[in-house]
Amino acid sequence: MAARIVLAVRESQYIEPLLHYLHHSEYGEMLRITAFSRLDTFMEFMKGDELPDAVVGDPIFVEAWLVEGRNTVPWGVLSEAGKYSSSNAGSLAGGMVIEKYQSLPSLLESILRIGDVKRMRTASAAKEETLLLGVVSASGSSGKTTIALNMAKQLGGIGLSVFYLNLESVDSSGLFLRMPQGNASGLELLLYELKASGSEGSKGNAGKPELGRYAVRHDSLRCDAFRPIGNFKEMLQMTRQDTLDLLELLAGDAGYDVVIVDTGSIEEERAQAVLQRCGILLWALKSDEASMYKTLRWLEYCGDPHSGLPPEVPGKSRFVMNFAGDSAAGRPGREEIRIDGVLPFIPTWALQHHVELCLNSPQFTAGVQQLCTDIIEPALPRVFTGGLHE
Repeated sequence: MAARIVLAVRESQYIEPLLHYLHHSEYGEMLRITAFSRLDTFMEFMKGDELPDAVVGDPIFVEAWLVEGRNTVPWGVLSEAGKYSSSNAGSLAGGMVIEKYQSLPSLLESILRIGDVKRMRTASAAKEETLLLGVVSASGSSGKTTIALNMAKQLGGIGLSVFYLNLESVDSSGLFLRMPQGNASGLELLLYELKASGSEGSKGNAGKPELGRYAVRHDSLRCDAFRPIGNFKEMLQMTRQDTLDLLELLAGDAGYDVVIVDTGSIEEERAQAVLQRCGILLWALKSDEASMYKTLRWLEYCGDPHSGLPPEVPGKSRFVMNFAGDSAAGRPGREEIRIDGVLPFIPTWALQHHVELCLNSPQFTAGVQQLCTDIIEPALPRVFTGGLHE
């Protein structure tokens, strides 16, 4: 069932393109918008017995409605400056501020988030918690970030709610993505507040920070993420327990189907936490003996009872051979490692300005799509293959 939204703006020409886009996009199955451009008709509707799931409008509309004292539903204010004007800041405090003029997908995503309005799923798609998938590697330059970003884009494109988490010391996703505008607080403040909340080692999200305050939306990937941390020292000081607390917060957020975790060096504490907490571990291998050998040694270490890692690490591991040439496409790997997917080498990526191509290669995208079907569909069968918005 679609969420019922009331939209109230001064300009009637603002409404028509928004409704046209809504009716011809996937959002038409998630939102039912009733729009008004006159204050009197808006107020008359809001006095009726049929309350919407959320109200979004220009300050003059929302303020007049709030004065009536019938504000029992979540609401947001459309702002041309990203904030309230000084004349009405007090009377409008408590609502969500939405930039009025932005891309239509971003605007509709903001409306979905008002009052925790979630994407509609089938009743059969119930799950205990968000699936955490860690992308790891025993050797450098294996293309973890390229794989992780393409997976996030693929899953977001089919309608899953996805969070991309980069745990590299230096977040290389900034090479691929243009950072969206906005004033989200970011991962630095979230880590601080997680410690302050005394959540260390606990489960459940009661009393913990709300992710929506810290995340930004990447429309090109159709997923949420944190802005790259500017202070290099913050990431270097992030402990294994800090990472576990963050992963626990993400796992308990009912708004996400999948969290794709992009890691740095496997020796780092952050990567060790990913090995421990993620439900699926996707090992990125290169088609050479050194990569295979290092991966085997790490798997042996993870299976050692003195490693400090849970014994199920090998069992929840999956393997993808990345940057594989034609001669390596059918390579079975070692007996201990069953290759679950093969991603091709793309010659154009050798060009000087190749990063924008890494998320737009049809051949690579097809390989990622097959990989997602093979390793994620068994974990989320009804969510992945069912009609998300039926």
